[in-house]
Amino acid sequence: MASVAYWPATFWRCILSAEGQVNLYGPGGSPDHIFQIPQAGVFGPGSAGYGYVNRIRAVDDGLYVCGDHRQFYRFNWDGQNLSTGRWVDMAASMRQAPVSDDPPDDDEAFDAWLDAQDGSVEFRDLGGSAEHDLYAVGDETWHFDGHQWQRLTLPSDEALNAIEVQDARHVALVGHNGTVLLGNAREGFRDVSGVDDNQNFTGVVFFEQQVWLASTLSLLVYDLHKPDAKIERYHTDLAVDRVDTHQLQAMGGVLWSFGYKDLAYLDTRTPEAHWVRVHHPDNPRVDQPL
Repeated sequence: MASVAYWPATFWRCILSAEGQVNLYGPGGSPDHIFQIPQAGVFGPGSAGYGYVNRIRAVDDGLYVCGDHRQFYRFNWDGQNLSTGRWVDMAASMRQAPVSDDPPDDDEAFDAWLDAQDGSVEFRDLGGSAEHDLYAVGDETWHFDGHQWQRLTLPSDEALNAIEVQDARHVALVGHNGTVLLGNAREGFRDVSGVDDNQNFTGVVFFEQQVWLASTLSLLVYDLHKPDAKIERYHTDLAVDRVDTHQLQAMGGVLWSFGYKDLAYLDTRTPEAHWVRVHHPDNPRVDQPL
């Protein structure tokens, strides 16, 4: 499994494999259908040398997938019968040419084959405010305005891992070496990176007027309304603080922190906001620091 998502427009759950299989199913398991994205993947019978897909996300009323070699797909269906759905390529000329499965015997051709392998651009995440305002981020960052894709020039050349879109004007991009970029495709992005160590940010959300950042080392926040704001480490009110944070999700006044070994959420729906840890039955209880 490469990625999961919830599609609010349909109430469906979405599961994506790196090979391009997508399982869409509704509450209670109905409807339920598995699709294969044409040409995606590496080892499947329909793969065409474009590589793995990495992320599935709902944007507005649409459902999208991105991946290696600048792959980008949209799910089309008749709005009534799930089985009529199909995944269509919307990367157009943005998508890189596929590489051959087997290296050639000729030395010069082999060098060219290696260069083609090394030149693959990986999209790790996608997001947007509408079908005419879509982003794909990773080794490069691209924006779709409803008519065409355009590569964005950013104030940092670090690879990006995640994107969060609050609305058309407020977009956050995060990635390697503590990179945090805020802005949008129309007005540009500003670099607010400022952590002291080389953290790798893996998740980001807008929540309670702050940008929350998940890294390989800690949970951090950036206050959007402070004129002299800087990225700061965040500590919960749990008896034993979070062990790790890998991904973040915010909805309905609740901020979720998903780690490899730890799961917790911040509930702000009551006047006394507090953190709650959820113990996974298959993992050791996080009652003491590891």
